[in-house]
Amino acid sequence: MALLIGGSSVRGVASNWVVQIVTLALAPALVDWRRPGGYWPVVNWLPIAILVLLVAQLLPLGWLLGSVGTVEPGVSLPAPFALTVDWWRSAEALLFVLPLAMMFVVLGRFTVNDFNRLLPFLYLGLLFNVVFGLVQFAARTGISPGYLPYETAAGFFANQNHFATLMFVGIPLVIYQFVAIKRPMLSLVAVAIIVLASFATRSLAGAVLSIGAALVSYALVVPLRMHWRIALLCAAVAGAVVLSFNPGNVLEFRAGDPLDRLAIWRTTASAIPAYLPFGSGAGSFELVYPRFEAAADVRYAFINHAHNEYLELLLEGGMPAALLMAAGVLLIGWAMWYRPRTSLRWAAFCGLLFMLAHSFVDYPLRTPALALVFVVLSAIVFCHQSEQNTSAQPSRQLS
Repeated sequence: MALLIGGSSVRGVASNWVVQIVTLALAPALVDWRRPGGYWPVVNWLPIAILVLLVAQLLPLGWLLGSVGTVEPGVSLPAPFALTVDWWRSAEALLFVLPLAMMFVVLGRFTVNDFNRLLPFLYLGLLFNVVFGLVQFAARTGISPGYLPYETAAGFFANQNHFATLMFVGIPLVIYQFVAIKRPMLSLVAVAIIVLASFATRSLAGAVLSIGAALVSYALVVPLRMHWRIALLCAAVAGAVVLSFNPGNVLEFRAGDPLDRLAIWRTTASAIPAYLPFGSGAGSFELVYPRFEAAADVRYAFINHAHNEYLELLLEGGMPAALLMAAGVLLIGWAMWYRPRTSLRWAAFCGLLFMLAHSFVDYPLRTPALALVFVVLSAIVFCHQSEQNTSAQPSRQLS
């Protein structure tokens, strides 16, 4: 459902609220709570720490900041009420994260069979998006479902880059499914269709990057011999090097353009020190960014996000957010090192890798649909998967 109606990152969209409410209502019923948790204890504390940070920003702790500056010599502005420049926006951010945290806790009690029963719902959402994206591409005109409270750019997403993120994430999962039934070569057809659907973004870079995602996924998910893995990874690296010679097309570095990513990143980075150590408050980017925007950069375009999730989180969450981001990345690496590296876990890791990489130049995790996908993939990577439920894993290598 989230992949069909949760494709917008705009505040206050009714369909996003539906996704959040349904997730909170149904997630606890997905699992038997008598099962033991499958996460390491430290992983259980990660969503709790995130919620604590968001709640702390809403508490009357503004006195910790002291005065926030002067209007004129000798006249100081009083300290804000809370650790955020906008209480309601931060409260809305908390409500956005709460169902995601609940889902993460629930998925911690899943087994391999449970995840394999959950994945078909993700594939169904992926299929609908691929088909609708191809229809939009063939029609060459804007087609948007009438039931959505926002205009779609590609698939069921308001932002074509977020549609591309779903394509990147879907590739390793589709490959895993064919590996599980011991027909990995048949996945080439499905992956080719996903790459074709990437053209719905009307971006050559998006299509080429989906090919790179496929190369990396085949190298890690399919049990190939080492020399084939190295060859595929080298091909992906070579493609990345070629694309790097044209960053204006791939990363949207275009001097003079209202949405030039470099200008946005510089402005965001300049604002971060002003709100350390606690940040400006979750959801406050739209209010804070114009205060630091240079007059030469002020244009008709409205900048609603930093187009770099890490810079935006540093601005809004300060040092606590930086520590939580570092802890999350370290725990993912730790899990991939110490947990059994099955095809399912490799597929989930590839999906996380692509989403985290895309977050350097965009904000895919601000949409409920992709945020839920991120939670599912994280749970697969972190969760202990029962050995008796690994019958779907292939045991032979492909030459």
